[in-house]
Amino acid sequence: MQEFGTTDRRSGPSVISIIAALTCFLPSSAGVAQNSETSGENAKRPLIVYRLDPITNTRVLPNSFPNIPGEEGGELSLAGCRGEYESASLAIYARQELKNLQLEISDLRCANQVLPKSSFEPFVVKCWYQAGRDVMFHDGVKRFVPELLLKDDALVRVDTQNETNQVRSTEESGGTGYLPASGKDPKELEQLRPVDAATLQPLTIPGETVKQFWLTLHIPDNAAGGTYTGTVRLSASGIKTVEVPISVTVHDFELAYPRMVYSIYYPGKLSAEPTEGTIAAHYKSEEQMRAELADMVAHGVQYPNLWQAYSKELVPRALKLREEAGMPNDLLFINTPPGAPASAAGTVSGWRELTEGFGYDDIYLYGLDEAHGTQLRIQKPSWENVQKAGGKMYASAWKEDPFEVMGSRLNVLVWSGGCQPNKAKQWHSVGSKIFSYSNPQVGVEEPLLYRYNYGLALWKADYDGSMTFAYQYAYGHIWNDFDSENFRDHCFAYPTANGVVGTLQWEGFREGVDDVRYINTLEQAIEKAAGSQAALEASRWLEDLKRNQSQQNASWKAQGPPPENLDQVRSRAVAWIKQLTE
Repeated sequence: MQEFGTTDRRSGPSVISIIAALTCFLPSSAGVAQNSETSGENAKRPLIVYRLDPITNTRVLPNSFPNIPGEEGGELSLAGCRGEYESASLAIYARQELKNLQLEISDLRCANQVLPKSSFEPFVVKCWYQAGRDVMFHDGVKRFVPELLLKDDALVRVDTQNETNQVRSTEESGGTGYLPASGKDPKELEQLRPVDAATLQPLTIPGETVKQFWLTLHIPDNAAGGTYTGTVRLSASGIKTVEVPISVTVHDFELAYPRMVYSIYYPGKLSAEPTEGTIAAHYKSEEQMRAELADMVAHGVQYPNLWQAYSKELVPRALKLREEAGMPNDLLFINTPPGAPASAAGTVSGWRELTEGFGYDDIYLYGLDEAHGTQLRIQKPSWENVQKAGGKMYASAWKEDPFEVMGSRLNVLVWSGGCQPNKAKQWHSVGSKIFSYSNPQVGVEEPLLYRYNYGLALWKADYDGSMTFAYQYAYGHIWNDFDSENFRDHCFAYPTANGVVGTLQWEGFREGVDDVRYINTLEQAIEKAAGSQAALEASRWLEDLKRNQSQQNASWKAQGPPPENLDQVRSRAVAWIKQLTE
């Protein structure tokens, strides 16, 4: 069984790979990785380290050498604010088999200040087979893609000769075994109980292959501003330890919470029956839900909608877990329709009773999903009665914009497709809000796509938030992308028996949230420094940034590639914030 493979069989060489192939003998400072096989000095080294842009749609695969999309050597660098999560990534090209390879991070220091190594969480990036690019319809072509962030690379096995995946299952007795995760029968995974390791485990990298690693930094709330330096140590059996310098710049200002609402469809529910150990997108143990809610908060999603059915026992338990995760209680999106007009007010009062002890200000009930035509129009009386009873309404739409039919009866439109400033202006004119949905839905293994479409694109279009589908939603088994005839599973983080396994696209989404937070922080700084020359210049910069926004196509697949200058935009925002606040 081999652990390395090829790219999508239908795709030809990318522009990046062609350029890299043509320029592989240039100095690495030219921006393209050097072909180290031809360098006498490099030929003696058992491994070569490359710095990577973590949030990119350019994939690093085991056979990416010599066209690795990164810089050989140099320093890993990160920057962020207290409490923020930031990521760095590196790739190792193994010129020979590297056994028992281990990655360790030192404490980082800035004068007499210490950024402890425990602030970092390292992962290995796992490539495996998925069923297409479109999250709604798979095309029958198996694609070998980097997606999973694992502590134990052996949790997932990949056979590239047969193009299959297997996932390790841990029994209650402690024994383990692998189950197939790329066939057409969802029952093959009924007994799956995956458990990832708590810390990054040593692994073997086959000779002449590439392995990508990921570092997630959570900057401590009490970190002092400044630039901290340390090392990432790479060791393996029989080789000399390699040290990679790493630096972290902690900005000495506080990062604002986003002014828009970040929600997501979350089908996870508690069950009256025991669910411990069950692996599913829809039913959770309290341990699993606690881990998933914490994961959402850490990625900037504070308002996932509630799929828990009306229950005097289970709803308070679910809301308590949200409270423990630190989720706000100013509003709650409930995935429950109001019912018939005569019962709508009773539905509102019933939910008020269940949520009263948790202090929710506004509760939103859900209209019929993506309703249009007659199904949309027949809901008018019910929505009106919900509002009369003190509740609010939210609903998704894509075939028909419900503005003409519902207007202010709909408090939040969850609109499918690209961000459209004209629709935001329209809904704001009646005091309602607009969220983004299906731009794209969850599951496309392209981090930069999520960073832009659920970050600056929302801000530029004056959207009020996002609520895409879904944190997890399975059409067969959530760990198998091939067991539905038509649909791919939607997944930002895969469930395990006791937690989650993250993905690259989920990290891209988090960076999009942070992009908005930096812009909102700058807006606050401008407001405080109103009238100053610096505030006027920063305002003009924001106006130019927002003006550079074309209305996106209704279909995310028809849109052009997302901009690649988002790090420069972030850096410019930071510079303005510092100028206005220091």
